[in-house]
Amino acid sequence: MNGEQKQPIQPPTQSKWKAFFSKKWTFPVIYMGAAALILALIMWYQDSSDYSLEQAEMPGVSMGEEQAQQQPIAAAPVTPEAVEVNAHEQGMAWPVAEGVEFDIVRNFFDETAEDDVKAAALIHYEDSYFPNTGIDLATKDGAVFEVTAALPGKVTKAEKDPMVGYIVEIEHADGISTVYQSLDSVQVAVGDEVEQGALLAKAGRNLFEKDLGIHLHFEVKENGQAVSPDKYLTRDSKKNEAQ
Repeated sequence: MNGEQKQPIQPPTQSKWKAFFSKKWTFPVIYMGAAALILALIMWYQDSSDYSLEQAEMPGVSMGEEQAQQQPIAAAPVTPEAVEVNAHEQGMAWPVAEGVEFDIVRNFFDETAEDDVKAAALIHYEDSYFPNTGIDLATKDGAVFEVTAALPGKVTKAEKDPMVGYIVEIEHADGISTVYQSLDSVQVAVGDEVEQGALLAKAGRNLFEKDLGIHLHFEVKENGQAVSPDKYLTRDSKKNEAQ
């Protein structure tokens, strides 16, 4: 050996990071910390989103002019147009000259009515009873009165019947026709175009409803089927129902 003194050899020093990671609790701590951080970020993001939505939904919050212009504009609610009422329902006039006061002396026979009402609407002729297919009008004193057209239209019948007297029938729009019976002194002919209120005839007598004396039998038909004139006529205090 020579005279040089050898220095003692120091054991290799471990890195601080290596020593840190070599501990058993290191990775669990890191994992839990990372998980806590991720969870915190998620919760923060959700809170921010909820807050933004709440602001957007709050009334009165300004969205900015440009953003507001991009929002779809809700269409105004469409109000349905009023359904036009059939003109006949409002416009059919009573078939009696203006100024004449009259009563309804026999009503239309309604199958659904009470028994006493149906009985009053029956026509007694030669020991038989017939349902009234229209209404019968007469003045209180039984005087003659003028009969007028309930609606404008074309005369399709003007003839004399041995049972019901003179008959006038007029066709109107929408399949409606009106019939006037127990007439005298008829003033129109087949083919005539008449206006509402035009003079047709004068009320008279007939054999079928002899008990009523001077009167007008008035019918309304829809496509040839007799219906209650009440559907089209409006009653007032001057037009009293038969008792």
